[in-house]
Amino acid sequence: MSRDSDPITRKDGRRLNKINLSEDEWAAIKQLIDVLEPFASGTELLEGSKYATISFMNDAITEIKKGVYSAHDLEPEDIDLTNFTTVFDDDVGIEDPDDDDEVDDHPKRRKILINTPQDCKDLIKKVKLALYTAINHYWSVPQNEGMIATLLDPRCKSLNFADESQKIQTRDLLKEIYDKKKQELGMIQQVSRAQPQVKNSLLQNIFANRHRRERQADEIERYMMIEEADINICPFKWWGSQASNFPILSELAKKYLAIPATSAASERLFSDAGNVMTVRRTSLLPSTFEHLVFCKRNWRIIGRIFPESE
Repeated sequence: MSRDSDPITRKDGRRLNKINLSEDEWAAIKQLIDVLEPFASGTELLEGSKYATISFMNDAITEIKKGVYSAHDLEPEDIDLTNFTTVFDDDVGIEDPDDDDEVDDHPKRRKILINTPQDCKDLIKKVKLALYTAINHYWSVPQNEGMIATLLDPRCKSLNFADESQKIQTRDLLKEIYDKKKQELGMIQQVSRAQPQVKNSLLQNIFANRHRRERQADEIERYMMIEEADINICPFKWWGSQASNFPILSELAKKYLAIPATSAASERLFSDAGNVMTVRRTSLLPSTFEHLVFCKRNWRIIGRIFPESE
């Protein structure tokens, strides 16, 4: 371009040579891809809507922190995470001295000189420190709902990401929720009525002792003694098959494992609704709109009802 006969093309070629990334900048970008890849994978994992996601939240955060944590590199990072105007600063402009026609509608915003090469020295270290500081700030205390959901996931119940005090606290919290649910359902009376009735007094004592031991070892203790399930097992199907053995815990599992880790699923639903209710279809009846959105979200199931035309 710089050798073209057209003067405008030659000017563009000179500008392009000035703003091209340097070798250090390309190397930094490749390193940034490796640093940010776990964040992309975590986002993809936690925004799913067809499987349990909340139970993976704390494990995912812990695994991501490993990628940005380096004990010998960590230093105090002075980042004001309470001020959104400096943390998430979108008001950034590009300043090109060679572009005389540039018109800036936001004269007060921060400018970046694209002609000036960026200082890539210790850049990756600074990025990792900033990410590590942000993760610790926003996820310093695990949420109780997420901890309970992880404990009720048969694949993650060991809570490998947590320290011993957090494990004990989570189990105590689950015990408290379990006892409350047990009182609501009146399980004590149901168990007493479920005891087998036999005529032989010796046999009756044997069964009575067995049920007494089963009552003493509640569902939580028996559940924790079971080996962790395979990662490919669906926790909902697992609890469905174990509902008779853990009637109370299975109900709690349905409640907590159904919590989505992110709002991506609901945002997709709003997007689908926006595609259905366009500016040309504002006269749709609410019931028609609801049916259309339902068909849109369940077309794979609905399509099986009608045979394909020959």
